[in-house]
Amino acid sequence: MTKSLIDQIGRERADQMIEKAVTDAVAEAQARGLPEAVKIDGVWVKRYPDGRIEPIDGEASHADR
Repeated sequence: MTKSLIDQIGRERADQMIEKAVTDAVAEAQARGLPEAVKIDGVWVKRYPDGRIEPIDGEASHADR
């Protein structure tokens, strides 16, 4: 039976690689002006680099509440 990649490189190394990939992806998205999905007060929203917040489901802006 073949080992998984995590078994081959170790859990610690896999976690480091995942953390770096996520950090790089967030930085690239922010550099391009793309929003990140975050949960605020139980509601999923898009938070833009300029601070603007828009609910993902299309409701009124969180800032307007």
